[in-house]
Amino acid sequence: MKVRNNLVLIVILIIGTSTLFSTFALSDREAKTQIVIDGTKYYALIIGVEKFENINATEYAHYIDDDAIAMYNMLNNSNNWKTSHIKLLLNENATKDNIRDNITEWLDDREDQDDVVIIYFSGHGWRMPFSHRKEGHAYIIPYDSPDSHYCEGVITDKELDSWLDELESNKIVVILDSCYSGRMFSLRQEGRVILAAGGKYILCPVDESEELGHGIFTHFLLQGFNGSADKNNDSWVSAEEAFHYARFPTFKYSFFYQFPFIKLSGIIPPQLPYMYDQYQGEIKLVRYTYSL
Repeated sequence: MKVRNNLVLIVILIIGTSTLFSTFALSDREAKTQIVIDGTKYYALIIGVEKFENINATEYAHYIDDDAIAMYNMLNNSNNWKTSHIKLLLNENATKDNIRDNITEWLDDREDQDDVVIIYFSGHGWRMPFSHRKEGHAYIIPYDSPDSHYCEGVITDKELDSWLDELESNKIVVILDSCYSGRMFSLRQEGRVILAAGGKYILCPVDESEELGHGIFTHFLLQGFNGSADKNNDSWVSAEEAFHYARFPTFKYSFFYQFPFIKLSGIIPPQLPYMYDQYQGEIKLVRYTYSL
């Protein structure tokens, strides 16, 4: 009888152990299908514009494409994002009309008020001239813009705001790694969190680093999304956590990287990223997995 009981115990232990290991051995696809948070789905439009149809602006930008691709890969490899829910627009695919259509059609046709939406832009931007302040405060430059200065071909903060207004989502995160992105004031609307690499009134230009191989702000955001920014240890990185993680390292790194702030391209001060948080609570963006 004692031998029989021991055999039963051994069988139970084997079954329990195999069940435990099978739980940890879930494939990425199986793990993703198990994560359902209050019916929330996640959609992202990732945009990178390093080359232009009519502008020679590549002399001081070498990692814009890399930034966009790295952001795409980071989301695609996280536990709560599906490949079919993420779209990447690079260079010739990032025309003004295509960016607008992907927001007002591709995204709008899929998301609803409970879903999380990310718009990420890496590229060039600048402040609006005073003579055109009624049209906006700052702008970003799509692939087919005829000029890097303000013209009808750029995307102003008011235009981008009008496109975002067509979305139903109450959880919209806009990440802008471009000069003067902190002055995209029109984007400050309820239900949105804006993470801007450039400052609000001062320290507005942004830069990239050959050492980092990325835009400085994007580098530290990506680092935070890998789990380093998870301040409350809930296995999620929110937009707010990512920003607070990246802001001071961006300033510190750019301060020493830019010092003494005078280069061949002119005066380039350090970066001071800015966040406009118009969402009550936190918008969870990335559920990561600790690597053992």
